[in-house]
Amino acid sequence: MTDYPIELLGLTKRFTVKKALGPEEMGVLRLLRRLLLRHKTKETIVAVNNVSFKVRRGELFGLLGPNGAGKTTLVKTLCTLLWPNNGTALINGYDIRKEPEKVRASIGTVLDIHMGWYGRLSCRQNLLFYAQLYGIPRSEIKDRIWEALELVGLTEKADEWQQKLSSGMRRKLDMARALLPDPPVLLLDEPTIQLDPKAARDLRKMVKEELCHRRGKTVLWTTHNMNEAEQICDRVAIIHKGRIIAIGPPEEVKQLVKSSKNIILEIGEAHQKLIDSIKELDGVISVLSDELPSGLSKIKVQVKDEGIAPIIAQTVIQSGGALHSIMVEEPTLEEALIKLTKE
Repeated sequence: MTDYPIELLGLTKRFTVKKALGPEEMGVLRLLRRLLLRHKTKETIVAVNNVSFKVRRGELFGLLGPNGAGKTTLVKTLCTLLWPNNGTALINGYDIRKEPEKVRASIGTVLDIHMGWYGRLSCRQNLLFYAQLYGIPRSEIKDRIWEALELVGLTEKADEWQQKLSSGMRRKLDMARALLPDPPVLLLDEPTIQLDPKAARDLRKMVKEELCHRRGKTVLWTTHNMNEAEQICDRVAIIHKGRIIAIGPPEEVKQLVKSSKNIILEIGEAHQKLIDSIKELDGVISVLSDELPSGLSKIKVQVKDEGIAPIIAQTVIQSGGALHSIMVEEPTLEEALIKLTKE
């Protein structure tokens, strides 16, 4: 039993695609270009570029990045749907190049597509079909199916046709299928997409507490939801243009962009003289003001050092403002991703 059920070793995946044509290449010129310069109309895109990292047993590891960064390609390569051009990865100790069958037997996957379901079969019947494909002993199938449905909150729809399920419930069924063979490794690509807020919260809690903490499963979780990643991930990696540009616990990743902080004030009235007084203070970078529904004014002061907070509070009072609250706002994971992936 390996201590690192997911281990990437210089993993690289490239695609050859047709080049986009400019406006000047439309019409007849486009046809001529395709016929005469066929070898020059293709380009190589490196979707995953020499990626290496390890995920510990029982860890919930988040993979974050903007659209087109390489998250889904990486997950599909790990679950052997795509073949790497260079490098490799070990899943539960098995090499994705040399032992793809053993890799597939070690993982449960939720991808960004809904495929492989029979619409006129119930949830229970669909899972029975997959349980037989997975080779689950007949004596265990009934209990395994019920447990998977229970974990994802789909027991009330067990005998509902798959095609009658809402998009969110279909996503839950995707998750139930991934859990059915009780795999040690889960590769989850945007698992909470299409779920309502309560269902998404319940799924996050189940994965974090039940699967990772109690059962020791290892989870790779891709998401665009930075709040989600901050709440549940033990560590995160930010991928940009196929490369890992930051990796570590969420708090450490956020500190990489901690060049300034925001001080948030709520005051009774933010007149221009008060705002100008704050702007004139040493160490203040910018000041933004907004009206709250409560009638109070919210002032966001970007500063180089949070130690200036007492001086700002004193300035507000001296300028005639009624200070209701003041707090230091830490950088968020979303801000870190935006700054780290900024061109």
